[in-house]
Amino acid sequence: MTWPESVIASLDGTGATQPPRAAVPGLAPVLGGPDVAVVKVDPDMLRAMSTALGVIAREVEALGGRRSFEHAVRAVEGSDTAAACQEAGDILASALGVAAGRIDEMAFIAGDGAENYEVTDTSFASQLSAMGEL
Repeated sequence: MTWPESVIASLDGTGATQPPRAAVPGLAPVLGGPDVAVVKVDPDMLRAMSTALGVIAREVEALGGRRSFEHAVRAVEGSDTAAACQEAGDILASALGVAAGRIDEMAFIAGDGAENYEVTDTSFASQLSAMGEL
């Protein structure tokens, strides 16, 4: 079981990882096959998750990579160190922007799941997996 499936399988309210439905003796497969399981979604929980992730994304953006190095650049203006600090600020700003964008994408997926709460674990997992690695 991969990461998204194991997380989704644990969403029964206990926080404990659950075995796939097909692995539970006597439990009929759901939706016509052992590889498909239904997630009981709490739309309010997904909306709250979406909101919280949106707030976190804004906080990450607000860290301001370029601003972090402004004082150093001014202190040694015109030197190689100032140029290196400027470049480091640009790199940090880019990295923070990428991280904030990824968090926003997760917020969108959670919000979309709240609006369309009849989601299978494979659909949700595939959306998270489609994000790829950072």
